[in-house]
Amino acid sequence: MNLNLLKRSSGQATVLAFTCAALLAAAANGQNLATAAPSRDALTLDATVTSEVIPDLAVITLAAEAQGAEAAPITREVQQAINAALAQAKAAAGVEARTGAFSTSQRWNSKGGRDGWTVRAELILKSRDFAALGALAGKLAQQKLMIVGSALEISRELREREEQALVERGIAAFRTKAQTASHAFGFARYTLRDVNLGSIGGDVRPIQPKVYAMRAATAPMADAEPVAIEGGKVSLTLTVSGTVLMSQ
Repeated sequence: MNLNLLKRSSGQATVLAFTCAALLAAAANGQNLATAAPSRDALTLDATVTSEVIPDLAVITLAAEAQGAEAAPITREVQQAINAALAQAKAAAGVEARTGAFSTSQRWNSKGGRDGWTVRAELILKSRDFAALGALAGKLAQQKLMIVGSALEISRELREREEQALVERGIAAFRTKAQTASHAFGFARYTLRDVNLGSIGGDVRPIQPKVYAMRAATAPMADAEPVAIEGGKVSLTLTVSGTVLMSQ
């Protein structure tokens, strides 16, 4: 027999054997993977939770304003009024006081000519004690200040407690919804793929002080009438969204 022919036949047989072995191994491996990997379907969902919170901080903004031909004297008048009110507010227990916006603007007459100046400064009062804040605002409104704004706020401490509770409730609601949906679609369980905790939002409702307190600067009363402050509820909401993989 030709020796070269024998060697060529032997080499071809070896290559063929390796090729068949590789194909058989790949087929077996694919079969094992198909057997090991269960069917998994993705489901995207979200869950929203809400908490009704009563704001624990009241905020009242007062302003001193004066008009005149020259800016300097009315500026001193406004500053003196604000400084006196600030000192009185800081002496009140449980009330936080700080100065707000300050502005000086020109005044114009009906003919378009300059007609002097207007100076305005604000004082911002904040307290958890609504009664104390209302009494102080009533006294200051009798002097040279007028009430120009009011609002309710949630303190940082209260917001942190409510946000922690919302996060726990939101995650629990998301898990419950994912489990319920997986069962409804005929799957036995689920695993988390990705989850997003949304930001917590809420509204701030304004206070409506009584009209007589707002008029006190122009029509002083014999006795200071406190400003009535009535709190309402604020809704805080959190949405947890994400995708789960449902499996048998």
